[in-house]
Amino acid sequence: MTEPPKRYRSPFDYKVPASQTEEGKERIRAYYEALGCFVDIFAKIETGITLTLWKYARTSPTIAKVVFAGTKIELGSSFIKQLAKEASTTQEQRDDLDFVLQQLGIINGVRNNILHYGATSVAEGNAIVSNALKAKGEANVFPISPTLLDQMTEDLRKITWHIAYRHLGRPMPLGQLGRAFLQGVFLTPWQYKHPTEPKSQRAKARKAQTRKRGPKPPRQP
Repeated sequence: MTEPPKRYRSPFDYKVPASQTEEGKERIRAYYEALGCFVDIFAKIETGITLTLWKYARTSPTIAKVVFAGTKIELGSSFIKQLAKEASTTQEQRDDLDFVLQQLGIINGVRNNILHYGATSVAEGNAIVSNALKAKGEANVFPISPTLLDQMTEDLRKITWHIAYRHLGRPMPLGQLGRAFLQGVFLTPWQYKHPTEPKSQRAKARKAQTRKRGPKPPRQP
């Protein structure tokens, strides 16, 4: 049997890559601008967490630099919560730490994935971050965009206010407008909502919960 003739490819069949279009270039520019702002404020948060850890550990900077050298966000947050329980902190302060550090942990995970694996399809307008290349099991895939980066940036900015005024002892504003603004910041909900976990992980969680509860009792006749 003879092979069907190959279709002639006309020069007009060529499609310009999204990254070379004006719209694609603008998407790339907006993405990296938002990413730069996000990375910059995350560095400031790392400084804030370091200072908070030193404060709750009640150590001088000289000693703290040795004891906590290399402590990153995740471990530092864990130390802070443990130390706060042992220190003379109010329940309100501990609740605020839990509230702030939980969101910071979510954003830290996103930040690590972005910096380690990068984003694809930015120019196309449907960018994702994925660890599929290195994942041993199910890949961690989630969307990313300038809007989502801006949301995380605003959340990190809110975290800096919480840390400064509620945990590092920065004096409250004297003016009524300043205090009202700060109270509004404290009451503002988080903007960034991370996508739900994959179905397989939810199924595993349900199975684990079922095992904890034990088998269901048999139906009565």
